[in-house]
Amino acid sequence: MNEAMDPDFEVNESAARSSELDSLRAVAKWQRAVIFALLANITMNIVWMAMQEPGLGVTLLLLTLTLVVLVIAVSSIFMLARELYDTGPAILCALLMFVPCISLITLLVVNQKATAYLQEHGVKVGFMGANPNSI
Repeated sequence: MNEAMDPDFEVNESAARSSELDSLRAVAKWQRAVIFALLANITMNIVWMAMQEPGLGVTLLLLTLTLVVLVIAVSSIFMLARELYDTGPAILCALLMFVPCISLITLLVVNQKATAYLQEHGVKVGFMGANPNSI
């Protein structure tokens, strides 16, 4: 039977396209979250360095904010890596986020893979990643 005449083929093709769009949106969403978490992390580091002798209240506030940023960064890199690779490598990427310097390399590698994946599928990727709503 001709594929062009088969209604099941059209449904399967439509479902595959919808699944691909969902995957592209997820990659764009998690890439943007990773980039924002990285910027927040840089901001927190600058604030920490700018504080000469912060009081206990300020120190606790900064520690809390730093912990929140870390949790968001680790979960975002895990979700992005899971979309791009699989669960095993995603767990490894999340664990590498706790190793100084290696975490930056991990961020760069996973972010570059996400950018390549999105561009490969015709999605425009800007400085802050792709806009998931434009996919």
